[in-house]
Amino acid sequence: EGAEKETGLPVTRRDKDIDRTISVLKYTYSLCLLVFSVVILMGAIFQGQTAGTAERNIPPIAAFFVFWFLIAWLAMMEGGQGALVGLQPIDKSLYSESHPRALKCTSVAHKGDNMERFIVGRQFLVVAIVFVTNIMVLPIKDAVVLGLPDIVIEIFLASGLAVILTTTMIGQLTSQVNAANCMLDFVNSYFMIFTTYVSLVVELSGLLHSVYLVEIIFAKVTGTPIESDEPPRSVIKNTFFWARVVMSVAILGFCFAVTLDALFQGKTTMWEGVAPSTSFVIFFLLMCVVGLMEGMQIALFAVVNVPEEMLRSHKLANANSTLAFAGQNLQTFLIGRQISVTICMYIFARITTVDVTLGIGENIFGVSDGLQEFFNTGLLGALLTTVVASLGWRIVASSFPIFFLSNPLIYLMIRLCLLVEMTGVCSASWVLGRWNKLIAGYQPDAVYLEGAEPQGKAPVTRRDKDVDTTVTTIKYMCSLGLLLFSVVIVMAAIFSEQTSIAQQIHPAFAFVLFWFLLIWLAMMEGGQGCLVGLQPIDKELFKESHPVTFKCTTVAQKGDNMERFIIGRQFLVVLVVFLTNMCGNAVKGAEVLMLPGIVTEIFLSSGLAMMLTTIIIGQLTAQVNAANCMLDFINTYFMLFTTYVSLFIEYSGLLHCVYLVQVFFAKVTGNPVESKEPPRNSIQKAFFWARVLMSTIILGFAFAVTLAALFQGKTAMWDGVPAGASVVIFILLMCFVGLMDGMQIALFAVVNFPEEELNKHTVAAANCKLTFDGKNFAAFLIGRQILVTVCMFVVARITSLNVVVGTGENIFGVSDGLQNFFNTGLLGAVITTIVASLAWRIV
Repeated sequence: EGAEKETGLPVTRRDKDIDRTISVLKYTYSLCLLVFSVVILMGAIFQGQTAGTAERNIPPIAAFFVFWFLIAWLAMMEGGQGALVGLQPIDKSLYSESHPRALKCTSVAHKGDNMERFIVGRQFLVVAIVFVTNIMVLPIKDAVVLGLPDIVIEIFLASGLAVILTTTMIGQLTSQVNAANCMLDFVNSYFMIFTTYVSLVVELSGLLHSVYLVEIIFAKVTGTPIESDEPPRSVIKNTFFWARVVMSVAILGFCFAVTLDALFQGKTTMWEGVAPSTSFVIFFLLMCVVGLMEGMQIALFAVVNVPEEMLRSHKLANANSTLAFAGQNLQTFLIGRQISVTICMYIFARITTVDVTLGIGENIFGVSDGLQEFFNTGLLGALLTTVVASLGWRIVASSFPIFFLSNPLIYLMIRLCLLVEMTGVCSASWVLGRWNKLIAGYQPDAVYLEGAEPQGKAPVTRRDKDVDTTVTTIKYMCSLGLLLFSVVIVMAAIFSEQTSIAQQIHPAFAFVLFWFLLIWLAMMEGGQGCLVGLQPIDKELFKESHPVTFKCTTVAQKGDNMERFIIGRQFLVVLVVFLTNMCGNAVKGAEVLMLPGIVTEIFLSSGLAMMLTTIIIGQLTAQVNAANCMLDFINTYFMLFTTYVSLFIEYSGLLHCVYLVQVFFAKVTGNPVESKEPPRNSIQKAFFWARVLMSTIILGFAFAVTLAALFQGKTAMWDGVPAGASVVIFILLMCFVGLMDGMQIALFAVVNFPEEELNKHTVAAANCKLTFDGKNFAAFLIGRQILVTVCMFVVARITSLNVVVGTGENIFGVSDGLQNFFNTGLLGAVITTIVASLAWRIV
């Protein structure tokens, strides 16, 4: 019927779903590989299992910082080159004011022939970094890392796979992804200015000038003059130039001699078991492969300007060019090529890095130990690789692009690169690129050069959407996995009687108590939001459909009961957190489900499993539903019970000292305390102040008991934490939780402030702008809830007394009965509620 041919693009909805599923799987497994690679590399460094830390005695912390600085610098060089090349035709006046550092970079790099010099110097720096990072993470023989099986160490560490993945994804592709469209923002940094000058200094040194000899030879052969943006050199400059060429050729020859001698003697970091002759053959084969890879890119860009008729007359070159430029193949090829080149570079580093033990008299050519130590750095191999396996081939490809592409091996290499990218092994680069772009605030160049609309956090391309889908999927799966594991490990600890409370009561009762407390916490967390949110709603609208909700709101919203409910509820929330901490707090040396000690320590002993279970099930789940389903959420007798209990706790006077803070700040600010009730009569006033006095005394006593227990080391604080440190942590956490609680109140309060008034206070205005930007507010509230609960659990560990009754070591020598009451954690709950929450809310 003459219909349009279908391409690789999805046609049906099912096609799109399949493509998205494959993309998500690629991103996910690539991210997993990257995370595992980083973990195993860092483990090797900090456990002293690398050549850098074990053999060269580099302190692990220094090796860590050197490694990540080099990766960051590599990223700057990889993205920076593309940006500087891409910005060449752009009028610098268009970004001179908006990007002053980018202007400085381009002004230096685009002056005369500096762009060529920058590329030459940068290429050596890239190779040198690959060689040095290889030394930093090269494992020693029989390395043992993180207790992993030997086969895993062999695959990821000994083979170099982990460092290749880390370098390729973090140090190369991520920066290239962003620099392709955000050139101005990417190079607008002092780090890029530093990189530009260092690259030019490396080229100026003459170390790589032998490459210009190759360029001159091919210019003579082809009869094509060398293009230059500078006037002919003077006699002095010409002499200096040729002197450096001679020096560079001599150094290159020496590098070849040392490297080949070390190869034939088996004195390199090449894998054990590989014969010297085999290493020699691999060395030359890899030089050709890397050279072809480097030259392919140059040749493909060069033939773009070749007349189509001329290209068609060379069948192989035309076939290779057609394959590379078909559909989205070019971008795919470039990514696959980058991965392949990096793999080859690391193998090169293993082959050419000299490894001679000093002090045994077997140095290469009998040189001194000092010079041999320099040979061992791998810089000779880096120089060799830069000139012979990279720059030299680039010049050949630039001089004879059609001849270069007529090599039948090129077709196979393009296919190989396409296949490597298609595996998705480095797809995590797109995820990292999107995060990096959002965090750094990069904008496309069109925003600055053409006045296009700035991009926000919303996905723009299909790939952005796939990345966001992947990240969301991973978050849900990771969170669900952690939650299920946390619940299982806590329940196992309870039923095996390895928690504080399970040793005092039957595990079945501890189980029921734990889940009752979590459900009650959920009701309190969601219920407060519902009661506050329903305040302006006419109760007649839901009187018949939600009778229990009507009863709850009638009670809670009568007079000043809403304030009373919030105060009482806050104590209940803190108390429940303290009690659940006792239910799930593992005893010392707990062993659960035959899990490794490190897993038990991380999840159970630290309280992490308890925190995750409480936050997800007992707080956020309820808040998510209560936000939009207020009427249904509190239409239960459980909420009615919670409302009355909260009001009763407030009525008891236990927390009345918080009103003293309220009255004090009302006097200081001159703002009267707002109330929906008539002034108190004399009896009510006396009863009120009596409860304030009682509450203040109780708070002081709670502080005295808790501090005495802290200084005596008689709390549930983790072993090994000094008493003084416990007190400092306790006070700091009080302030942190207080700031968190106060922040929420203050942010809701400033919503009604006139904008002019708010803008007079620079820091306050900046904080508000950040919080209310886009979807930040919802994210802030969730993050705040998580942080507050984590801190509450830590405070519970710090302030819950742990005195063995009957040993005569009770706090202040009180009776065993009173000591048992102290051990419940109620005193800590009172302190936390008043000092770390309600008081800050009032301020």
